[in-house]
Amino acid sequence: MTQKTDWAARLDAVRNDVEALAAEVRRLIAATVSADAPREVLRDSSRAVARIADALERHVPTPHPPRYPGGNAAVRDAADFFPFDPVIGRLSPIAPPVKVEWHDPVAVGLVRFTVPYEGPPGCVHGAIIAATFDQVFNVANLMRGVAGPTRKLEIRYRKPTPLLADLRFEGWIDRVEGREVHTLGRILHGDTVTVEAEGTFVQISHERVMQLLDAGGPAADPTAPPTGAPATRNTEPETTATRTRRVRSTGDGS
Repeated sequence: MTQKTDWAARLDAVRNDVEALAAEVRRLIAATVSADAPREVLRDSSRAVARIADALERHVPTPHPPRYPGGNAAVRDAADFFPFDPVIGRLSPIAPPVKVEWHDPVAVGLVRFTVPYEGPPGCVHGAIIAATFDQVFNVANLMRGVAGPTRKLEIRYRKPTPLLADLRFEGWIDRVEGREVHTLGRILHGDTVTVEAEGTFVQISHERVMQLLDAGGPAADPTAPPTGAPATRNTEPETTATRTRRVRSTGDGS
């Protein structure tokens, strides 16, 4: 916990600088996949980027800093809770980033995907769309107090979703059944719905979330009983088939 607290304080002090660096790296990524440059420029650029990477890598600690450091920085929106998230994190250069707003009872993600996110020519990659829905749904669930890991995500691609266009992701809770939360969503390009989505999530308590974050462990099973709770006894060895069924039923934990 001390490492997390110390890292959060250090990150708060340089957050604006990390955000500026991430924005410039986004520019670099976009230029890298789009530039029609001569060989000399490409080679010079490669050497320059290598020097920057070498300088930064000297300051990467072991173990890796927490991805959810918390801290005392002013909270502007969901991205401040998930600063390095690959979808909404302003401190992540691979995030577009999607700006998520809360219009009760709907979470709204606003984004204009650029060329690095291209799938079919001129269109957004389907996996990028799925990842964005997962995070927009996460915010919707979080704001209604029923957050938890993803068990299932279903995407229905109705029309191509264009690159370089203003898009609006919407996510809202359809129903809650026991621990399961069913969330619906869509993408709007203007007045046109290009994609519909449905997610199933498993509620876990805030205390359990904190345990997982403190453990830093994606290996931990988020649907397992909390530490200290009585576990179900299983005297049978787990076969490959049994484990496959268990993993499918508990979700990917994203």
